[in-house]
This record gives sequence, structure tokens and C-alpha cells, in this order.
Amino acid sequence: MLQTILAIIGATALTMAVVSCTAADVAERRESFIALTISLYAWGCFWLLRKGLFRLSASLTVIGSLSLIGFTYLTYGLQAQSGLQMTHLMPLLFAGLLLGRTAVWWTAAANAVALAIGAWVDLAHATNAAAAAEVLPNLFLSGMNFLVLAVILDRLILSSQRAIQRSEELNATCMELEREIDEKERAYARLLHAQRMETIGRLSTGAAHDFNNILSIILGLATPLGKRGIPVDAILPGIRQAARRGAVVTRRLLSFSRTQAKQVSRFDLAEAVEEMRSLILPMFHDGIQVQLDIPPRGLAVEMDRDELELALLNMASNACDAMPQGGQFTLSIESSGTHALVHMIDTGIGMTQDVVARLFEPFFTTKPKDKGTGIGMAIVHRFIADVGGDIEVDSAPGQGTRICLHLPLAPHDPAAEAAAAEQRCILLVVNDQEILQLLETTLTAHSCRLIATRHGDEAISRLLQSTAAIDAVIADYDIPDTDGLMLLRQIGNMLPKAQRTLISDRFSTLPDEHGITRLPKPFTEQQLLDILRMARTSG
Repeated sequence: MLQTILAIIGATALTMAVVSCTAADVAERRESFIALTISLYAWGCFWLLRKGLFRLSASLTVIGSLSLIGFTYLTYGLQAQSGLQMTHLMPLLFAGLLLGRTAVWWTAAANAVALAIGAWVDLAHATNAAAAAEVLPNLFLSGMNFLVLAVILDRLILSSQRAIQRSEELNATCMELEREIDEKERAYARLLHAQRMETIGRLSTGAAHDFNNILSIILGLATPLGKRGIPVDAILPGIRQAARRGAVVTRRLLSFSRTQAKQVSRFDLAEAVEEMRSLILPMFHDGIQVQLDIPPRGLAVEMDRDELELALLNMASNACDAMPQGGQFTLSIESSGTHALVHMIDTGIGMTQDVVARLFEPFFTTKPKDKGTGIGMAIVHRFIADVGGDIEVDSAPGQGTRICLHLPLAPHDPAAEAAAAEQRCILLVVNDQEILQLLETTLTAHSCRLIATRHGDEAISRLLQSTAAIDAVIADYDIPDTDGLMLLRQIGNMLPKAQRTLISDRFSTLPDEHGITRLPKPFTEQQLLDILRMARTSG
């Protein structure tokens, strides 16, 4: 706006100067000089504005306008300028719009001085008493016009400044709330990691004991029985089961020792708890009788499996601590309508109602400082709330503790698992021949069309040459010419809608990657199909 006004004034004044310069009259030549001065002044302010000196340019524009107004009042008087007073209000408007409240009142004061000069000139040139008597009313009316405009501009600017200040305060408050929320999320992540580390310490002894048992089973089945001529087919199931137990222990230890994003999957609750048997039993000393009442399969849930197991291990650990002199611990599962109920009962020292009321409060603990952090049950409570479940606690001093977890069952869809991977075109990039054959056998059995390769460059080449639409890409992290994560990133740029799955046993050292699901080694056929089904459902 200011640039436009200055350009118009500069061009108009320059035109007037050129026209007046051609006149022979001396007075018109004098006006030509004045017009040229105004033009040069306007173009100078325009140049300052283009250089980025906005406030200086605006200030000089207002000062120049006031000087010109003062000069006209000094030359012609107040009465002669009555028809031009609307234009004399422009500097006051510029000051309010461009420079602020202080400039408004300084400009109003300069206008008052100019009006006083004009009134003085009118008084000096008054030829009679009547003309002199009109000077003061004219001065009063003109001054009121400037005063009213100055007050209005001052109030408008003040209201605008207050609105801006409130907006800034609101923005600052919102930013502070966002920082607090982020800090709470980071604190929760740190608490969860600390709880995992505390649990891993409790599990280490039991894990070593369990691994020794697993190795003893494998050695016993592989050596002595084989020498007695027992068929291999009779030995392999026992070895396979022992290996699965070892894989479960390894996967749980790795998952508990690292901070990870949630990996929601559909799985059978009874099967998951049964696989935890080898982790739960060693947590209790010989004086405690442990009973796990696990029903057959059929209770499908959909949640983060690692967080569920962390919660159960934490409560089992608390039950063990509550029975230092021995007792009985029972874990049972049953179905109740749309929920699965997980009961955990111990015959320990129990808790008062005051302790029960604060059980899920972060950092609240009744244990000695070196034996508890007070964060375990807070994490359990948040996990149960996140999955839409509920938790009931019943306890009394000397009567033990009964905890019941209400976990929502996953919606039943018989056709979902069967059709999860069917009729999909999948690109496999796996270097290990045995794993590649396993994937091919599993996916082919579910009517998938496969493009299999063992190298990253070949995978890109096959992808570019393929005439079929690629629905999913499964890549092992360890491939000869690159790593699976980089390959999946590259393929993601080429096929943004394709599902991408990374197979690895080193997720603790790999960053989380948006859009890439993880399949930890060792994995089962059902885990592979669950990942494909979950991806199709979310897509």
C-alpha cells in the first residue's frame, strides 16, 4: 500500500514539475521546484522501502506530509485549507496503520501545531472583527476532527495489540501443553524400558536354568535314543518342541531388553500363556506351588503380545514377593462373553484397602528401595486401558490377592485367516535357502504367486520386469549386496501401496521404520500369516 501511494505521489509531482517548468511565469516555475522536491522526496522514500527499511520509509513519509501541510498552513492560513482537511488526515492514518500508538499522538501534536500556525496566519490577515472571530471556531472544529481520529486509532491499535498478545499467550500455552504431553510420553517410554530391564534381571536366572533344560532335552533325544535305533520321526517332534521353547525364551528376552514400538497382532491367548510357562515357573522358589490352568485354544485377542507378557510376568513377580515363606499361586484363563478373563491368585500377605487404592499410582511401592521401582503396576494399568480392557483387584491383609484381567476378544472372522494371503503376488528376497524354501512352501500353500530372489539388485530388476502388480515384499535383513531395510525403503518409493515386511533377529539395533512391519526370527507359519492378514485389514 505504501509503495503504491509513494509511486503515485512521485509520478504525479514529477508530471506537475515538468508541466510547470515550461511556463514563463516565475511563480509557476517556483511551484515547479516545489513539485520536483516532493517527487524526489517520494521516490527517496520508495527506494528506502524497497531496500527493506520499512519503518524509516514510513516515518519519513509521515514527516514529509506533515511538513508539506505545515507549509501550506503557513502560506495560505487555516480558513483557506478547510476543503482539504480530509487529505490532511492522511498522515495521521499512516502513523496509526504503519507506526503505532506513539506515532499517532506525535502526529496529532504536529497537526495541532500546523493548525495553530494556520489560525495565526488567519488572525494576521483578518481585515475586520468578524473575520477574526471566525478563526477560533474554525481552529476548534479542525482540532476536534484530528483529536477524534487520533483517539479512534489509539483504541483500535490498543485492541489489536491486546488481541495479538492473547493469541501469543494462547500459542505459548498450547506449545507448553504439547511439550508436557511429549514429556509424559517420553517418561512413560522410559518407565516401560526400566520395567523391562527390571524384569530381565528377574528372568535371567530362570532363563539360564530353562536353557540348560532345553539343551539337555535336545542332547538326550539326539544322542542316546538315536543309538538305540528309535526312528528319527519319533525323535524330531521332541527336538522341535524344545527348540521352540528356546526360541520363545530368546525372543522374550530380546523384546524386554529394548524400547520398541507397539506391534499389535492377533494371537491365541491360551497359546501365548502356555508358551510363557517356561518363563513363569522359574520365577517362584521351591516353597511356592504354581498352578497354570490353561484352556485349549480358541480365545483370540488382538494386542501387543510382548506388553501382555510383560504385564503377566510383572504380576507373577509381585505374587512371588508377597509369599516369602511359601504359598500357592494360580493363573487361570476363562471366556466370559466378549472378554477373556485372566485370573491370578496368590496366598501371600495381601494388601490393605489404602494400598489397593494406590496400586496403579506411578512410583508407589511397598517394597524396599532396592527391590521395587513402583512402576510395574502403573504400566500394567495403562496397557489394560489401551486395549480397552479392565482390571479388578481384591485383597486383604493375610488373605492373599486376587487379580482379574478383562481382555476384549478379537472379532471372529473364520474366513479372514484363510483368505489373508490368498491370491497375492509377493516378492521374496531371502538369502538363506532353507528360509526361502520355507516361505515358498507356506505362501504357495495359501495360493500366493511368488517372485523369489536372493539378491537386492536382482529383486529390483525382477520388480521392474514384472507385469503383475506386487502386493507385498518380504525381505530378510541379511542379503549379500545390501541390507533388507535399505531395500524395503527403496521399494517403498517405487511401490508406495505394497506391504513391506522385514525379517531379522537384530531388531534391538534397528530403527523403527514407518510402513515396514517386522517379523522376528524364529517365526512360525501362523505369525507370517497373521502379519499378512493384519496388513490387509489395516489397508
